[in-house]
Amino acid sequence: MKQEHRCSIIITEAALELVPRNLRNHQAVRAHATRLGRNPEETFLDRSYHHAAMKADSSLLKHGRPDIVHLSLAAVMSSPLYLNNQIKVYVSTIDSNSIIIGEGIRFPKSYSRFDGLMADLFKKKSIKNRNGTEVLLELKEGVTFNQLIDQTIRPRQVIGFSTIGVTSTLGKVVSDALSSNTLSCAFVVGGFPRGHFSRTTTGKFTGLYNISKIGLEAHVVVARLIYECEKILCGE
Repeated sequence: MKQEHRCSIIITEAALELVPRNLRNHQAVRAHATRLGRNPEETFLDRSYHHAAMKADSSLLKHGRPDIVHLSLAAVMSSPLYLNNQIKVYVSTIDSNSIIIGEGIRFPKSYSRFDGLMADLFKKKSIKNRNGTEVLLELKEGVTFNQLIDQTIRPRQVIGFSTIGVTSTLGKVVSDALSSNTLSCAFVVGGFPRGHFSRTTTGKFTGLYNISKIGLEAHVVVARLIYECEKILCGE
C-alpha cells in the first residue's frame, strides 16, 4: 500500500517554458537551438543563451530560468522524504502548464540531461517507465496553478513563501501546518528569478510567510523546507 501524502511541494510560476513564438526567429535563439539539435519551438527559453532576444521586453523579467526548476527539483527528489514516497511534487509554469511528478523517479543531476528530459516531456506530454505501466511525468497543458490546486491536489492549506509575507521561522510554519494528521498541506515556492507571486497565485494561499532576513533562492527554500518536513514526517 502506498504512503498517504500529507504534504506537497509546488514550484509555481516556474520559468520553464518553450521559446515564445515572437522570439523564435531571433539569431540568439536559432543559434542555441541549432547547438542543441532542435527547432526553436522545441527549445526552452533561457536567459543565459537568449538574453539578446529577451532584453528589450521588460515583461520577461520573471522568465527564462529553467535552471531554477532543475535545482529545486534536485533538492526535493534526492531527499528521504521523496524517496520514501512521503511527499508529492508539482511544477506550475509561468505560462500556465502543470507538471505532475510521480514516485520513484531517478532525477537527472546534470542540467543537460534535465533539459533533454523536459524537452521529451513537452513533446510527448507524458513519460512512462520502461514497462510502460506507470506514468512518471505528465504535462497538463493549459492547467493553471489554481486549477492544479482545486482539481488535482485539493489541499486543506496552501502556504507560500515570500519576502513580503508574515515573518516567522520555517520550523514553526511547517510544524503548525503538519501538526494534524487529518490535514494536507501544499507548500508553494516561486520558480522565478525575481519579483513576487502574482495576485492570482496569492489568492489561493491560506498563509504567506517570510522565513529569512534576506531573499533566498528557490532551491535553498526547498532544501530547508524538505528538512523541516522530514523532522516531522520521517522522525529525523
